[in-house]
Amino acid sequence: MKPRRYQCRRVEGPIKIDGSLDDPAWQELPWTDDFVDITGKEALRPYFQTRVKMAWDDDYFYVGAQLEEPHVWGTITKKNEVMFEDNDFEGFIDPDGDGLNYYEFEINALGTIWELSLPKPYGEGGVPILGCNLDGLKSAVKVRGSLNDPTDE
Repeated sequence: MKPRRYQCRRVEGPIKIDGSLDDPAWQELPWTDDFVDITGKEALRPYFQTRVKMAWDDDYFYVGAQLEEPHVWGTITKKNEVMFEDNDFEGFIDPDGDGLNYYEFEINALGTIWELSLPKPYGEGGVPILGCNLDGLKSAVKVRGSLNDPTDE
């Protein structure tokens, strides 16, 4: 599956990092296309929408994500614990685009972070290098609705 493209825009000055996308700078940025399953066209289309906005300035690279989920839950509270079984957002940064030696960032609904790097994809025998912490990383989460309540509609 060929990755989609997104033109990451430059912004003047910092964007507020508070889990909300209400900062005027966010309002100026376009959304990505809705996310799809990376296994390819034969995979089912996701039931709920996930999309992001991205920007950069002289100091930071910004990612603002919006994930729809009717029953948000999170259990992992310790940094750099495996969390892919929680509701989480995962981002992958591969500066040269070769699919090798990339950085992975995950954050769950509690705001817990997991950072790692991979010399090659898991499917090709990649073994994660844990504890790859980015200096200056700032993050925030805003949950609209309840957390860890499966009875909530």
